[in-house]
Amino acid sequence: MLLTSLDPVNPISSRLSALALASILALAALAACGGGSGSASSDGATAQGESAGSGGAADITAAILANANVVLTGDAVIRLPAGVSTYTGVISGQGRLTLTPAGGSASPGTLVITQASTFTLPDAQQVQVVTKKTWPGAGYQLEIAGSNPPVLTIDAGATLQIGTNSSADNNPNIIATSDSKNPASVVNGEVNLDNILNNGRLVLKSANFIRLGQVSGSGSISQLPDVWGGNTLGGASSFSGVLSLSAGQDFGSNHVAAALPNAKAVLNEGSWLVWSPPGSVVTVKQDIFEAAFGGDINFHPIGNSTIVMSGVYGHTDNSPHGSPNLVDPGLSDPGLNLAKVIYRGGANAVNGNDASYRGINIEAGGTVQWGDGTHNRFFLPSAPSPAAVNPPAGKKNAYINLHRGGTLAFNYNGPVTLNVGITGGGGGPDKSETTGAGNVTVMGTPGNDVTFAQPQNYHGITTIGAKAVLRLGTGQPVPLNYITINADKNTRSTLLQATYSGDASLLPAAAGDAIVNDGQLVVQNTSTDIALSNISGSGSLLQRGSASTTLSGNRYSGTTTIDGGTLLAAGADAFGTGSVVNNAALGFASGQHELGLGGSFTQGANGVLTMNIAGTRPGVDQDHLSTAGRAVLGGTLKLNVGGSLASGQTLVLIEAAGGLSGAFGSIDIQGTQVVTGQDATRFFVRIP
Repeated sequence: MLLTSLDPVNPISSRLSALALASILALAALAACGGGSGSASSDGATAQGESAGSGGAADITAAILANANVVLTGDAVIRLPAGVSTYTGVISGQGRLTLTPAGGSASPGTLVITQASTFTLPDAQQVQVVTKKTWPGAGYQLEIAGSNPPVLTIDAGATLQIGTNSSADNNPNIIATSDSKNPASVVNGEVNLDNILNNGRLVLKSANFIRLGQVSGSGSISQLPDVWGGNTLGGASSFSGVLSLSAGQDFGSNHVAAALPNAKAVLNEGSWLVWSPPGSVVTVKQDIFEAAFGGDINFHPIGNSTIVMSGVYGHTDNSPHGSPNLVDPGLSDPGLNLAKVIYRGGANAVNGNDASYRGINIEAGGTVQWGDGTHNRFFLPSAPSPAAVNPPAGKKNAYINLHRGGTLAFNYNGPVTLNVGITGGGGGPDKSETTGAGNVTVMGTPGNDVTFAQPQNYHGITTIGAKAVLRLGTGQPVPLNYITINADKNTRSTLLQATYSGDASLLPAAAGDAIVNDGQLVVQNTSTDIALSNISGSGSLLQRGSASTTLSGNRYSGTTTIDGGTLLAAGADAFGTGSVVNNAALGFASGQHELGLGGSFTQGANGVLTMNIAGTRPGVDQDHLSTAGRAVLGGTLKLNVGGSLASGQTLVLIEAAGGLSGAFGSIDIQGTQVVTGQDATRFFVRIP
């Protein structure tokens, strides 16, 4: 029988005494003949072989070190020698198992398993119940009620390593996907009912898929580099350590929800696939840290489900790529998230160039929500990152791909800024510059104030909830800095790579595109003219930037206020059914001559209204503004007069069904000179 208790230096452990070796061989012989003081298996040892002398648990250390198959018939303990021991047998039966370092936590030991061990709790201790709920058109959800006590305990100083990332692995797991309370036909192999109390370390290193049950305790879970066999957590794992990923991990699945109520942080050095099955809300409150270019988070909200990310997905400068900090990963300066970071020398040098680069893929039709409404720590702080693959002004350091009609929702109670252009393939493995397909929602939480600082490249519905604000454009330049950190000299330098205007836009409306505005839409571009259409809702619109905005085809009922730049009407319904207050510049787009307001019109002392006359037909070749409410005049009227006009003709420019008051402070007439006048409901000109 092969002895595989391994020392990191010596392949055959020198710490096994002759007495221990004799004990192993005797136990193996006992198992082979089916004898012994307990009920023995025909192919291995029972858990009753030698009493541990603590709590009545059987000590199966010798059988494990001898690679014997073990059938548990009660509680058992493995006392790990220092170093690494690889176990190629199978543990089955019923009972609870404890891994503990033989020499205490100061002499750590590791057990590596290479096969699936299928032991479960005794029937009397099984409380966890899985039920199946079907959602028409969206699949099904496996709901977990209750929580089994841990079938496996990993003490401080002990490590359980699942797999070797080689062909020697045979689906290694501590796994039970059915028991006395959960038939295999319901669980369907998708829920691990063997839960783990981890006060040491749980290491994932398998070439095959690992399905974990609920993990509790103070320890951490770490996936080693280049381990692409895949793994998943299911149910609520209450461990308080760090979840460290170096390749790919599924957090839950399309049928099973996962939760991390107490974990300290998530280190993502690969692809983290976060799932929410239909009918569920999956919340991740932890900060997610990434040390190097190439990692991303892929969201899969299925059907009517929601994924809530209430932390920050940021860079880390104290957890080098490939050497995870499992104690306290973090970022010394949050400003590093807003730049392109390069390391030169020191432990973080392995992070390489663009160490702060992060990516997002939203892959399904449910909702991904950033923020929980209780703070304004934005989920994806970033340097300017346009939707273009290689933006002309400078490289980006983040991307968001919106696919398959999903929704990205923002829920904060204060101002946040999105420096990323949402697209369908502008980053990560799919650099195609295709447009995104999905929706964006600014939730109606009081104080929720979201600024888009880049042009957006998605088709879908943009929703602004009541009491929320969406700003297009920052109103000021946004720098793109390269920060080089020299760890050896403990210095850093900042180079201004490019400066972006901070302007934003939405794609021209196509079939199915809309803006539902029940809050406030603020346009504050400084240099980029944009066009907006198909706006509905009860909210208001504020034009604030120095650039111009063209509106058409709208049904919103709130007030339109012009405090900066120019607002142009490209349709009679450009401003919906509400009122207009002009404190800057209002005009008609080329070819448009009719503007109807469902509310009132007020022009302040600084307002300028520009109207054109090229004929005598109101709304056809002569600009015409009508209001259902009052019109209060002030500021400046600019008239451009041309065309064939006959002497004595009267042309009505403004009609106010609710009455007209006030007067323009100045009237600037270009072209044919006319005489202006007004009465109780009209403002007009006469051709002399």
